[in-house]
Amino acid sequence: MEEAVETYAKALKGYREFDDWYETGRALSNLALAHQQAARPAEARTHYLQSAAAFTRANAPTEAALAQSHADALT
Repeated sequence: MEEAVETYAKALKGYREFDDWYETGRALSNLALAHQQAARPAEARTHYLQSAAAFTRANAPTEAALAQSHADALT
């Protein structure tokens, strides 16, 4: 699981450098899922919320709503 987190974090850095908000949202969602599967709900929720914000910037409202829904389910 830690390897997945590291890989997604590296990808996230690259997407942010190029202002690719859609892929940033996807990387954050994947990070959130990895944290969720590792039983770290607080970290997962944080990444889902960041993912929702990135998808909003990418003008992807469906994906933003889904990420927000996943975050809300962790409260």
